[in-house]
Amino acid sequence: MKYTARLFSSSKNTTLIKYFLSYFIILSILFLGFFLAVRLQLNHIYFKDLKDQTDKRLTNVMLQLDDDLSDVNQVHSLLSNDINLVLSRYKNENWYNYQAAQRMNEYTVSNSFIDTIVYVDNKTDSILSSGKHVYKEDGIYYVYTGTHYLPFPMMQYTDSNKSQLIFLSDETSSLLLYLPYNSNVESYSIFYVISAKDLQTTLETGSFNGITSVCLVTSDNRIVSGIHTDTIRPYLDGLVKEPGCYPIDSDDSMFVYKGLPSDLSLLALSSNKAILDQVSLAFRNTYMILVLLAACGIILILCSMRITYWPLHRLLTKLVDKPLPGRSYVDQIDAAFTTALSEKKELQKKLDKYRLSMQKSILDSIVSDSSNSKMNGIMDIDQFFSDEPDNMIFVIKISLPRKNFNANEVVEYLENALPDKNSCALLEAGKAHGIFMINYPGIENNKDEVIRLLLSDYCRETGCTAAVSNGASSPLEIPYLYENALLADKYRQDAAVVSYTEIAPLIPSPSNLAYPYKNLDALALCLKTPDFKQAHELKKELFSQIDSASENGTLFPDFFIRCVLIDILTIIINAMNRMNIKFKNYSDLYFETLYLCRSCPYQEKGGEISRNVDELLATFEAEYANSAVHAAQIMEILQECYTSPDFSISVLADKFEVSIAYMSYLFKKKFDKNFSDYLWELRLAKAKDMLLNTSMPIDQISISVGYINVSSFRRKFKQEIGITPSQFRNGKG
Repeated sequence: MKYTARLFSSSKNTTLIKYFLSYFIILSILFLGFFLAVRLQLNHIYFKDLKDQTDKRLTNVMLQLDDDLSDVNQVHSLLSNDINLVLSRYKNENWYNYQAAQRMNEYTVSNSFIDTIVYVDNKTDSILSSGKHVYKEDGIYYVYTGTHYLPFPMMQYTDSNKSQLIFLSDETSSLLLYLPYNSNVESYSIFYVISAKDLQTTLETGSFNGITSVCLVTSDNRIVSGIHTDTIRPYLDGLVKEPGCYPIDSDDSMFVYKGLPSDLSLLALSSNKAILDQVSLAFRNTYMILVLLAACGIILILCSMRITYWPLHRLLTKLVDKPLPGRSYVDQIDAAFTTALSEKKELQKKLDKYRLSMQKSILDSIVSDSSNSKMNGIMDIDQFFSDEPDNMIFVIKISLPRKNFNANEVVEYLENALPDKNSCALLEAGKAHGIFMINYPGIENNKDEVIRLLLSDYCRETGCTAAVSNGASSPLEIPYLYENALLADKYRQDAAVVSYTEIAPLIPSPSNLAYPYKNLDALALCLKTPDFKQAHELKKELFSQIDSASENGTLFPDFFIRCVLIDILTIIINAMNRMNIKFKNYSDLYFETLYLCRSCPYQEKGGEISRNVDELLATFEAEYANSAVHAAQIMEILQECYTSPDFSISVLADKFEVSIAYMSYLFKKKFDKNFSDYLWELRLAKAKDMLLNTSMPIDQISISVGYINVSSFRRKFKQEIGITPSQFRNGKG
């Protein structure tokens, strides 16, 4: 503390005070900025996420209700045509009424959304019910709720030309009825009592933290069912019933969804207050921590100054021979560092220039080693490393049979004809031919045509023949251009000048130095899916091309090989990183393979590199499989859900939170069958059992095994078994 007193009591040592304040201000700004930024960002994220989640949940609730009503309509369609109910209308006998009641009970049990099915014969006023007791008096039906009867004036609703959801209620009880459309000419009516428990369960799926209430409401603001209904009740009067999201106050919003029969609305009350309270609580809990951190920060500043200020003085004496009086330490050190920085920039320029010269020397050494002549003095490859975007590189082979070939004349001719000097370099020289690479910096779009015309003039004057490659902008593609020039010359026809672009369709196979972009892209896609079997096949194809290139007797195959190997390795490692596989699990193998690819001749280490790449892929596959699910877990869900019409590979993927592509791959690997084939086998076995051991109609069996479309079930059954379901039942398999 004595040090602190001396620090603030001294008015002379301004450098020391500035040093302390700089630390303190920076630390304070960082703390405050971090606090505000995090709070603002968290509020924004939470609010947006709350709205998105609310909309998604409630949309799913609406879809579920719509699906439930569709199922009831399906049951209604089956009941309307059920032979037992038809017979009960025309033969008013107890036996037929009993059979009809049995059928109604079966349909009630098969659909949890239905609590009771009520069948009314309008001719005889007889009533059949699968659950709740119903009787008719003075044209009004009375439905028993468990404690008393609620009146249902069904005749008021029969004139409607659409299905209706009807809410009956009094002070103590309520029922939700579903009345499908019945033609006035029908001699019967069927209505359904909706299961309050199942409806409540469906609405509960829309609730989560931030949703205070979810309710199903009639057009006259009566609450049919819901959760926390007392919370939403004060907002019903005067509420706009059009679909949308309506803010109530700064904290609450009301979501309105339409689309159900009889103008029923799905309402949800969303509250931001819970989210705000959580954020505020989290930050209140951090206030004391921030205060403690600030105190620690001040102590750290003082300690840091004690450690760094005196070294600053010593540093000044080292950087400046004679410190200037009247100037602060910072100014003098700044001047010294400015000078040092200028020197550093000059050094960096020299290093960059040296690196570029090294790149040039690699190409220059290959060119020099291959020329076998004393012409190296005329070759200048600087132009080939220009960063101008319009530059284009070509490789040309010029032949002059029966004469001694003079490469100097060709170089001189080409350099005089090209826009820039030193744009031509000799790659290879023989007694009757020479191979050159040229750099054409012109702005023309059709540079290859300009080169062709230039060579045509030269060949016409000298009697030579010429072959020219396609063009490329990068000097790293010179090996490919060199190979294409040789191929163009090999497959030339009668023309004096031939280009690779023209002759390419006549070449039986492409150059083995053609860069395998397509296979590399396919490998990246397979590992992203992932499809390890196809990835291994692509790896074999790529190494086959590398092996072929390594046997190439021309120039440059080593450049091609190393580039492809590094690309393969990079694609695999990037894919493993995307899948969050720990780097430590394969780091040793990766660094070993990288060293072999960069530094060792492929002819000597190619086999070892290939085995290492296979091992990396095997490690990738094993790690990925370990992070997935087991066959027993998949089978458990299959047995539980395979009869559901909505069950699919996407549902299975969502259960385990993986991609559909990976779930398909994993299913095929663990069960040795495609998901769709396996699912059909389960459904087929279930259908066979029901056909042989029950008297259930085929339409109902189709629904029970997951096929709403009965025609599709019949067609697929016959395609698989060879006979229709009816024939299978009659023939007993």
